[in-house]
Amino acid sequence: MPRNVLIRSDVHTYHVTARTNDKQFYPIEMNEVWKIFIDELKNVQERFGICIHAFVLMDNHFHLLVQTPRCNLDQVMHLLMRNTAVKIMRKADGTNHLWGGRYKWSLIESHAYYYQVYRYIYQNPLRARMVERVEFYPYSTLTSRVPFPLHSRVNLEMGGDAAELIWLNERIDNEGEAIIRKGLRRWQFDINKKKIKLFETLKRPKGE
Repeated sequence: MPRNVLIRSDVHTYHVTARTNDKQFYPIEMNEVWKIFIDELKNVQERFGICIHAFVLMDNHFHLLVQTPRCNLDQVMHLLMRNTAVKIMRKADGTNHLWGGRYKWSLIESHAYYYQVYRYIYQNPLRARMVERVEFYPYSTLTSRVPFPLHSRVNLEMGGDAAELIWLNERIDNEGEAIIRKGLRRWQFDINKKKIKLFETLKRPKGE
């Protein structure tokens, strides 16, 4: 099957995800996987000048929201996936492939789409019933300190009952999630015209 032709953008963000081989859990502890990913995200950020908006590491996949001012998502992801695979499998003394296939991407061109994808990413641990609130999940750029700048369009103020955190924890219903997942399967994130009114009912962060 031919590879999708990358839509190059220096302005808009991409949602990027990849899963492990056969959807198996990472072969080493999550704390170690997290450290490897953060080191390699810092590496590609410094080398390619990317703008990281959000990153969530799950037990057999990851979600990344990223902007590429040099229009080079392919170079970024090639290096990120190669280096993380080499380091993780070396620690595991493994010989198999880490990743189950190519990464998947979707270009997010609308601000309205961006906000819902942003929340969708951080709610992954909620959907998996791993935590009760998004800020309780440790393998996320929402709560963990990272050695690179974050470029989120959402003005998050941690602690208390910040409006942004309330919004992030407001669960998207099943139909809303299905709409977002379907949109993310497109090269350019888009909503079916029949579903656009329902999508527009999804709340946005205060002030947006």
